[in-house]
Amino acid sequence: MKNSPSEIGIDHMALYVPGPYLSLDDLAAARGVDPNKYSVGIGIRETAIATPAEDVVVLAANAGQRVLKEAGVSPDDVGLLVVGTESAEDKSKPTATHVHELLDIGKSCRVYDVVHACAGATYGVLNAIDWLHNSTHKYALVIASDIARYGKNEAGEPTQGAGAVAMLLSRQPRLIGLNEISTFSKNVYDFWKPLDQKYPLVDGIYSARCYAEAAEACFAGQDLQENAAYIYHTPYPKLVQQTHMQVARMIAGDVDIKNHFKDKVGPSLQLAARIGNIYTGSMWLALMSFLEANLSEPAEDSDGCYLFSYGSGCGAALLRGRLSPAWKEQVGLFGAEATLDARTRLAFDEYETLMDIYENPESISADDLAATTVNGSFRYLGTEKNKRRYGAA
Repeated sequence: MKNSPSEIGIDHMALYVPGPYLSLDDLAAARGVDPNKYSVGIGIRETAIATPAEDVVVLAANAGQRVLKEAGVSPDDVGLLVVGTESAEDKSKPTATHVHELLDIGKSCRVYDVVHACAGATYGVLNAIDWLHNSTHKYALVIASDIARYGKNEAGEPTQGAGAVAMLLSRQPRLIGLNEISTFSKNVYDFWKPLDQKYPLVDGIYSARCYAEAAEACFAGQDLQENAAYIYHTPYPKLVQQTHMQVARMIAGDVDIKNHFKDKVGPSLQLAARIGNIYTGSMWLALMSFLEANLSEPAEDSDGCYLFSYGSGCGAALLRGRLSPAWKEQVGLFGAEATLDARTRLAFDEYETLMDIYENPESISADDLAATTVNGSFRYLGTEKNKRRYGAA
């Protein structure tokens, strides 16, 4: 399913993850549980762990720099910058304002954040599509940037993750055209973050039910194509597998559900299994994962994809994606698996030290912060007079 010349969608995507990661085999050994509880039970083997020099600004700016460079697009041509995040360091000042400065984007640019739990970046993408209907607008940059953290020994600890996915949107995109085909909203308390608490509160079983209800509502009544890919918000891969078992039953015809999941969903979960949950970026990470895993497949065999985005609280949207003729050239630039292969495995005591620093940020000295290694071009420099400072790594 190819896009038309007038299509609006994603021209290119790029991923940034921190350099350190925690093996869940090490977490299982330390917590005294069977490692299969993580690798099989939730489908995660590794989680990306942010350093003290990396917050959501740093993750977003490094991903944004990469997507512009690889796409060959000047920052001056970006007229809309949106950051979707639920991990902001400020209750008022947008994360996007820092990213705007670090990327040297021109001042004639609309800049803001979108907050709706894990759906924030998707709503930013939909806003960007609307904005691009104005033919005078060139490029919109939407970045999903989050750090998922849970306390030691909490149920959510093995689903932690950190990373940013940057998406450059345009008319006549080289990667994938997009449009929204259904939406769902309902007021629920399945996952939330009170302002006076360090870690989120999660009603896990209820949240899984809310996710499934939203998916059923969004997919119901659609003319679902068996040969399309099915891309889902992925807090953990096992939830996606359980949900697709229900969605696949809505596809017309005699569908082999087990093999359909293996072929049309499974490849989208490969990166999440090595990164963990990155909240607003997890569905977009799944899209990158599926496309990179299918680079060797004949382009003419594709019928595009469905993208199901879910944000607790809750809101959901279902998008239809149509691959562009040049999609393989863009995906060839991703290098996501190679990026993960180059990371450093943390010893378990190093992981717990990073957790302690997050809980007590004043415990790290300015010299130790400055010595912290960052993968990308930008880093957090510290806070001066209650103002967060960022600069070159």
